[in-house]
Amino acid sequence: MRASIALALAALATSALAQNSTPGAAPERVAPVAKPGPCTPVGATHALTFSPGAATVNTFVSTADPELRKFIVYVPSTYSTQHARYPLVYMLHGTGQTAQIAMNNTTWNHAAEVGQFIAVYPQALPYLLLDGTTQTKWRTDSVEAYVVDPSELPMADDVQYVRELHNTLIANLHVDCARVYASGFSNGGGFVKQELRVALADVFAATSSAGGIGASGGLPADYFPANGVDFRPHFEIVGTRDDRKIDNCIAAGDLLPGENLPRAVAAVIATPCMWNPLQVFAEGVGLDPALYSTLENAAFTQFLWSSVVLPGPGPTEYRFRILPNLTHEYPSGTNYPTDYVPILWSWMKQFER
Repeated sequence: MRASIALALAALATSALAQNSTPGAAPERVAPVAKPGPCTPVGATHALTFSPGAATVNTFVSTADPELRKFIVYVPSTYSTQHARYPLVYMLHGTGQTAQIAMNNTTWNHAAEVGQFIAVYPQALPYLLLDGTTQTKWRTDSVEAYVVDPSELPMADDVQYVRELHNTLIANLHVDCARVYASGFSNGGGFVKQELRVALADVFAATSSAGGIGASGGLPADYFPANGVDFRPHFEIVGTRDDRKIDNCIAAGDLLPGENLPRAVAAVIATPCMWNPLQVFAEGVGLDPALYSTLENAAFTQFLWSSVVLPGPGPTEYRFRILPNLTHEYPSGTNYPTDYVPILWSWMKQFER
């Protein structure tokens, strides 16, 4: 995360939290600031081709990098400029994957057809990693540590790429800019959580992620919106058998080899590699980390933070769900009994800019 964001907003967080420091008391709700106007292209746009009812591959070169960037767009078969403007959902793939894999491994196209929104699958660039493999990666601060000598071949400005992709979509399609959302898997989920919802806070109404490990440390201000205004809701999913998260917890000394992630509420709270990042991120979304509700049943364990302490344009929340026996996957109904695409869409679409 960019240090300037943290420095600029740390004082705001300290001031707001200090006003709500009575132990056990619900924080005084801060009056929301005025909502910004409809989103407008900020910077370059590019040509776009699409065919209603079909997935269409597009490419362009962003103004930030010389590499050809790829994305797939799915427009509902009933698409018409006479129709109400369409919501827009970005789905970002994980490490080593592609836009095609993200589309094939999820049901976002079907959801787009049923829900009448546009689904978009951006694609990251490949990099030589320290393990000797070449894999696609979305740029985050933590990812750069795994790339071989990024000073010789700097990682792409993926935020600028998505900015120009968004400009292109809203310039060429009948998009409702108040209802733009992003979801991601693994490295794509971490990118959504750590970068997109921060740097492009003026774009998204809500975001979600699955298996996105994210930063284990840092400050809440690292997750504050870059514009200082748009504290937006996020829905995060992890599975008890997610080997990436388990490995992190073993390395931290919080789990033993062979153990799964805890799911019982008390056990999660007692496991620092699980609980500490949740507390940091909840505060980073502008919420009181000490005030939350829980739900534990056969299908999932859920933590929900929704007590606002920092000013924002409307209601926000951080919803974290632990799914039993889910591995490092985006739950789509084929790799897991429950398809979370319609669940995430139903949750995200309730929020508007």
